[in-house]
Amino acid sequence: MAVAPPPTPTAQRQFGRFELQQMLGRSLASSSWLALDPTTKEEVLLTVPRGQPHSNAERDNWTQDVLAAARLEHPRLAGVREVGSHDGWPFVRYDRAQLVTLAERLAAGSPPTPVEAAVMVCDVLEGLAYAHEAGVVHQDIGLHNVLIDKSGHALVLGLSCGLVQLKPGEFSRPQFDRQQVRHAAERDVLMVGLLLYRVLANTPALDDPDLSSAASRVGPEIVRLPWATPHPVPETLRVIVNRATDRQQRQRYLSARTLLTALQSWIKTNSNESGGPLLLLLDRLNAVGSLPSRPNTERALIGVLSQETLRVDDFVDIIVKNPSLAWEMLRSVNVASYKSSGSDEGVTTLSRAVMLLGQAGLRRVAAAVRNWPGALGAQSSLSGDEGTMAVSELNAALRQACLAGHIARLMAPFSISDEEAAIAAMSQNLGWLLILYHFPDEAGQIKRLMLPGAPTEPDGPVAPGMTLDAAIAAVLGVNLDDLTAAVMRHWGLHERLQHAARPLSRSTPVRNPVSVEETLRTVASLANEIASTIGLTPPKAVSGMHQAYLRYARPMGLATMECNLILAQAIRLVDGV
Repeated sequence: MAVAPPPTPTAQRQFGRFELQQMLGRSLASSSWLALDPTTKEEVLLTVPRGQPHSNAERDNWTQDVLAAARLEHPRLAGVREVGSHDGWPFVRYDRAQLVTLAERLAAGSPPTPVEAAVMVCDVLEGLAYAHEAGVVHQDIGLHNVLIDKSGHALVLGLSCGLVQLKPGEFSRPQFDRQQVRHAAERDVLMVGLLLYRVLANTPALDDPDLSSAASRVGPEIVRLPWATPHPVPETLRVIVNRATDRQQRQRYLSARTLLTALQSWIKTNSNESGGPLLLLLDRLNAVGSLPSRPNTERALIGVLSQETLRVDDFVDIIVKNPSLAWEMLRSVNVASYKSSGSDEGVTTLSRAVMLLGQAGLRRVAAAVRNWPGALGAQSSLSGDEGTMAVSELNAALRQACLAGHIARLMAPFSISDEEAAIAAMSQNLGWLLILYHFPDEAGQIKRLMLPGAPTEPDGPVAPGMTLDAAIAAVLGVNLDDLTAAVMRHWGLHERLQHAARPLSRSTPVRNPVSVEETLRTVASLANEIASTIGLTPPKAVSGMHQAYLRYARPMGLATMECNLILAQAIRLVDGV
């Protein structure tokens, strides 16, 4: 006669010495219970696998994995108080204290705001990142395995506690080699993305409350955060969530640290107490400056500074070939001491800055700009080839910004200052230049996300990569134009220049500018669209130039060959250092 299996925890109110009070949640791998421990008269939390190990060896493997995870100490990992078993059912005991599960938190009150949700998930990621770096994976992240304290911060419990069902009635704990641990850690990160989706949308992705089950469906099925959410989700955060749950594995966050970095950056830039996107850069700007001089520009500047008489036009012609020096000059003369001496509206032209600074001031400002390649040449996080590539890409981006500045200067109508047009055009590149210089690792991630991917179906079209704005939002959690504006505002640059530094959208028609501010912005945008054709293959360059001409011909009164002629002239001016 077959012996009946021992009753599951759900079939009785008593589980060993514990009095079960309430199931707090479950997945296909584990369940969490609120229980009373009579020995201490305190409420405790029990995590129990959904099935029994099918052999003593499997139970030993489970115990060893849980004990290894329990030895990890981190503020975001719930401390294990006991590992045991009852009638063949293994369990892990945690303190209840003043903690509630995320499932209880969502059921008890209004859905968390986007910032509250991001803070909770950052806490989860901090704990997971620490565990992953120790070779431990979770595999069963869910609402029942995240605890929330009174301040809204989260802890992870149930680390390595789940069992995988091999077949009906048979459960096992898989043993991983190093590569399998990496893949399992990536799956943990995907489940965290689905967890963030669940909290923001107040409904599970794919209508599947089990995050592990939903994670197995991502790829064949598409997950995108809905527009109808309890709280409006800012676009940058939406991009982060959608990248975390992208159907293409190469587009997703492949480590807890990368997703954590993106969310922490977004939190900083959206905190009411922060300085916005500038917080990402402030320490770096103070330590190593904004950007280095373009290579081979120092000799021309020294030659002009050595002359006894000051010719403003000569200075301006040299300075516009070096965006870093141009921004540093404007920053220097837009401080309070200069504004209080008669330039209350701010200095917007290089010629005015030259007059205010004089030769002594120009030497001081020039000395403050690092020689090429500045701090980028000492980036210890980059290998030799990566470092060389980062320097080369920054050089190309600075040259393209210079070209845009010269094009804008040549195309500026009489209604605006050609120097302001040059600064505005160069400033439309400022945010990306700062990312290339100060965040080279992240810039590499951004460029990889922009690459096209393999077709999602056999013989199907190539999967498009992300746009630059979307990739930056996904990696750094910031909006590129907001980053540019924040830095220019920090430098005290005029609002007219800040406004013109936001490029016109390429997806909408260009309107006739009706004000000086709009004319400045339009000229700067046209200059950058022309400059962006540099480096493209000949067919794409011709197509890009033609599209720019068509978009701006009427608003700017362009002639047919004007764009090509001005680009050629700008190249001669920029490269004739």
